[in-house]
Amino acid sequence: MKRLVALFLLFLAACSQQAMIDRIASRDEQAQVLTIAQELRDGRSSDIEAEVQPQLRSEVPETIEQIRRMLAVVPGPFSIDSVNSVSATNRPTTKTFLLHAGAGDHWAVIDITLQGVPGTMELAGFHVQRVTADPTLNQFRWADRGVFGYIWLAIMAACPLTCLWAVVLIWRRRWLDHRWLWTIGSLLGYVGFGLNWATGAWAILFVNVSVLGAQALKMGPYGPWLLNFGIPVVAIIVIVRWYRRGKTSLIQG
Repeated sequence: MKRLVALFLLFLAACSQQAMIDRIASRDEQAQVLTIAQELRDGRSSDIEAEVQPQLRSEVPETIEQIRRMLAVVPGPFSIDSVNSVSATNRPTTKTFLLHAGAGDHWAVIDITLQGVPGTMELAGFHVQRVTADPTLNQFRWADRGVFGYIWLAIMAACPLTCLWAVVLIWRRRWLDHRWLWTIGSLLGYVGFGLNWATGAWAILFVNVSVLGAQALKMGPYGPWLLNFGIPVVAIIVIVRWYRRGKTSLIQG
């Protein structure tokens, strides 16, 4: 199930990342986070103290000066890349924003956490990391892999469809013994092929079993997408046997 969710999120990310951000965070919250990021770069300690939670204010002056020096050489405006939201009944909502800015060899990634209720979100924490390359280079873009990539994605989509088709055939009529064993086997892909979408590198995965024959994994918020599919061997056997059974029935008829 987690792999199916990952595949679903992959296609959502490719369609509209900003739309997903807008669903989780309001425009005011996004503007607040971008303002905080700029205040961190400018070293505006008093502005940060006014927005941060009271229990954290004593740590602000020293921390802000360290961050100001880190961000002094990072050019360009900040962009919001993702938002995570955690909420529970009778507890404040926590939203963590991931931002980046930079150019050339000078880049920075910032985590900013807001906590509270909509309309009164306070700064609950932040973390800054310097990097030497654009952290968004590994984002999923449809055109990165060209025709080869489209073929790969088509095979990934075909694998779960093949698995599900085989399961339908197994249970459509009582024509197979040990149907539960056939069902379990049909829902799995064996061996496998893996593709790093960012670099185009691919490999054969000799030891691999995947549910529904396909999976998409992302290695961290700025890591590359790894797209794998396994061969649904049992599902193919079921489909071939069903097809041959149908032809035999027609000949006998």
